[in-house]
Amino acid sequence: MTIPSSNISLSNDIYGEANGGYSSGEVSLNDVSFYSYFAGPNGSNSISYNAWGAGENSGLNRIYGTTVHTGTAYNWKMSEYSGLTYFYDNSTYQVTLEATNNLPAPTIPPDPPDLYDVNVNVELWGEGFSYQYIAGGGQVTSNGGTYGPSSISQTDDPIIFRGYWKVVISGVNPMFAGCNADLSINGTSKFSGQAVSGGPGGTTFDSVTWGTQDVASSGGFIGLYFTVTTS
Repeated sequence: MTIPSSNISLSNDIYGEANGGYSSGEVSLNDVSFYSYFAGPNGSNSISYNAWGAGENSGLNRIYGTTVHTGTAYNWKMSEYSGLTYFYDNSTYQVTLEATNNLPAPTIPPDPPDLYDVNVNVELWGEGFSYQYIAGGGQVTSNGGTYGPSSISQTDDPIIFRGYWKVVISGVNPMFAGCNADLSINGTSKFSGQAVSGGPGGTTFDSVTWGTQDVASSGGFIGLYFTVTTS
């Protein structure tokens, strides 16, 4: 559910949107606004609920659409939550992976049929890479095979405004000789022609080296659209 544009309730709308509803107890606008999702049950569990993250750690893990609040004096306004959505719904909001393998088809015999098959997996983390909240991907077959575009987000995954990502590319067969890879996110190139190691261990690329990407409209959704090409 999306928070309404007017007559916003702190307990039923702001707290309820982040926690699947409200039953009872005291709710603080300051606390539910300030703390990060990763302070809650799916992170450090220092608080007992999901929060919006607009203040903690300078808002680096805030939910998409919120405005960062810094300093010691916070002036939270319930109107800031008008129309916001907390979780990916895979309808309007989605994390998407599209991966294409341009490696040649194996010569048979003697090559095994999966010699050039590649696995591509995407992970999304909190800003400090302590807590992972999305992981997904799949096998991309050789000779022009494509995975997706497919959703890798679930409808209970939070929409963190910025993608702190890892992309893991590896061969399926232990005899995999390696390849090169290109990556773009939301149409922004992160790298081209980077080497992927041979064997099943593969290579992990991340946003520390190649740069974060903010949630935006791309590929028909609001979210993060990962495009990987191996060759």
